[in-house]
Amino acid sequence: MATGRTVGKYVKFAIEDGAADPGTMRDIPVNSFGSVGLTFAEQDVSALQEELTKILNGQGGFSTTISGPFDNTVPVAASASTARANLSGSHPVLSVLNGGNLPKTFAIYIGIQGYWTDTVDPVFGGENCVLISDYTVDMAAGTYSAKIVTAGNRSNDPDWGVDLLHA
Repeated sequence: MATGRTVGKYVKFAIEDGAADPGTMRDIPVNSFGSVGLTFAEQDVSALQEELTKILNGQGGFSTTISGPFDNTVPVAASASTARANLSGSHPVLSVLNGGNLPKTFAIYIGIQGYWTDTVDPVFGGENCVLISDYTVDMAAGTYSAKIVTAGNRSNDPDWGVDLLHA
């Protein structure tokens, strides 16, 4: 197992396609990620607050914003373990997913001192657990921004692991 720090070129973002070939994972070019991980609400244990939040206790939430170059190239299948990302066009994948209500599989693969390796390096993601709630394009800058949020089904929350995710 490699230990140490990583650099941006070894981190890749993949999401399930929603149009060209549903169920196929696509690597999307990303320049920046927001925070990655689950957040949990702080619990006030006063009588009324406790009763109102009992059903939500222990359920994490996730949202992050990604941004990268606007790209309309043809989507291709995501890369495998130990391989450089096979980048698909950001626009043909994310624009179709924006505002949808069918949860998609996604993963943020973090390679440590090399391209991400299955069963060794960390990955944050999950199957059928996220939606794209905001996709915007800044044509002047040639970039996109997309917000990825928990789908709300709560049966498949994203989490940390080390295994390759498939739809």
